[in-house]
Amino acid sequence: MNKQKLILLLAALVFFAHNSFSQKTQDKTTDKSSTLKQLDISTPKIDITGFEDMLKQIEPMSTSATIYNDQLLEGAIDVNKYIVGPNDIFSLGIWGVINQPLPIIVSPEGSLIVPSVGEIKVSGLTLSEAKQKVVDGVKKRYISANITVTLISPRRFTIMVTGVGQGIYPVSSVMRASTIISFVINDSLSLMKSGTYPLERLRFSFRNISLKRKNGQIQRIDLFKYFATQDEKYNPFLDEGDVINIPKYDIDGVFLSVDGAVQFPGVYEYVKGDDLETALQLCRGATTSANMDSILISRLDPTAKIMTNIYVSYEENKHMPLEINDRVYVMTMTEERRNFQVLILGEVLRPGPYPIAWNTTNLSDIIVQAGGFTPNAYMPTSELFRKVDTLNIQSKVGDSLESFYTMRLNDVLSSKDERENFSQDLRYKIGRVNVDFEKLAKGDESQNVILHDKDIIYIGENKKQVYVYGQVTKPGFVPYKEGADCNYYIQEAGGFADRADLDEIRVIKFKTREWQEPGEANIQSNDFVYVPKILKRDFAYDIDLISKVASVIVSVVTLTLVVIQSQK
Repeated sequence: MNKQKLILLLAALVFFAHNSFSQKTQDKTTDKSSTLKQLDISTPKIDITGFEDMLKQIEPMSTSATIYNDQLLEGAIDVNKYIVGPNDIFSLGIWGVINQPLPIIVSPEGSLIVPSVGEIKVSGLTLSEAKQKVVDGVKKRYISANITVTLISPRRFTIMVTGVGQGIYPVSSVMRASTIISFVINDSLSLMKSGTYPLERLRFSFRNISLKRKNGQIQRIDLFKYFATQDEKYNPFLDEGDVINIPKYDIDGVFLSVDGAVQFPGVYEYVKGDDLETALQLCRGATTSANMDSILISRLDPTAKIMTNIYVSYEENKHMPLEINDRVYVMTMTEERRNFQVLILGEVLRPGPYPIAWNTTNLSDIIVQAGGFTPNAYMPTSELFRKVDTLNIQSKVGDSLESFYTMRLNDVLSSKDERENFSQDLRYKIGRVNVDFEKLAKGDESQNVILHDKDIIYIGENKKQVYVYGQVTKPGFVPYKEGADCNYYIQEAGGFADRADLDEIRVIKFKTREWQEPGEANIQSNDFVYVPKILKRDFAYDIDLISKVASVIVSVVTLTLVVIQSQK
């Protein structure tokens, strides 16, 4: 039946060709030269009007069941690398004869069936070779037509995975091995089917995966090398009949360690043939501070008792083979020039961060750079803070460790109370540098200290006030008066309250928070005056105190009588 349709179609084509040729030769409105110009001696154009239904019966139709464009691509397919196979779908254009693309599919036997042309074997060819073969074949039939062949949907098929996550998985010809490996390793169900637990993912090999082709060729997949170098041989595209084996490996027994001035220091899977260049590729390269002329390769003998250190330059030795369990350390460039800076705040004209030289810049240098003091600067409350070197890691455990390390081997803390008091003092450690800014402002060079990186200078403000609180009638700020004593500020605060303890009044210095006796204190602006309360004791407290005192007296008297009696 198909042969009859084909013969009928060919007869119709010959009829229309003859009719077209006759019309050209019998046209009396043109001369002989114009007739020759209009004459086309190549294959005539064919009018297939009325024959569309017949073509539809002969040609495969493009339906949603055969053509799909939902596959993710890295980019345009390389026609010189893509290998054509069964189920690849092409679009064939015979422009000038059939002015609409015809979808054709590679058969299971690896052929394209082109109407009026026949069978063209394309399986196993590169896309470039297959396209040229089809164009050449169609050109033999349609000489004057413009022939185009385009891959419109890459084929899909299944491959086998063995080892970790073994099973059969659907893939496509534009999918790399890394895609299915990633799916298998991250799919808990796939892992459980092969008796592998998801928690074992860190034990899966990513550098020694094998890919066996249908022709028996075995290729090693190295995902670390691929993502570091983009070399496709370490992560090839998949093909029909592929078998991927994902093994486990022992990172504690076979490893390659890379550390120092590199992007991602760590322990990596070792593969035979690794060299120094590979080691740097695994950790994504060196940092900008790396000294590539000073790389240490530390190597242990099989007993792990003898270590050999080898110092190499990268450019000269990047192809140097490494051995199992080698440790590579990339040294850092010796550079003393760091971003040393200090921060000055408070009453200066230009507060902010300022650069300093290492162990050279003085306190007065930064004050000058900051524009000097403002009129409201107050030296008695100005301070210099420095980072405290400590083992404290800002946690209760850290506090305990700091206390332990600081107290060990001491000959002072002998009692529980002393240890508790020391721990409390330890928590209140601050990085204050003892600088007398009043003397510094007067030119005393002994106070012009050398600044360290990250120091903070705070120039205080003269608030011209003293804060009075505790057992006074009107607690609060009192205007500062030069030379005034405690009584003055207490009276300005409304005088003593009913339960004020007149024997325990203290002046608290603003800068150091030191407690001073009123008669010894020189009250300055911003200081505090504190009047404590007399605490009332209940009767039970008095009885308890009397009984304790009496007990001590009785013990002393008894001991005295015993001594006197023994001497008689």
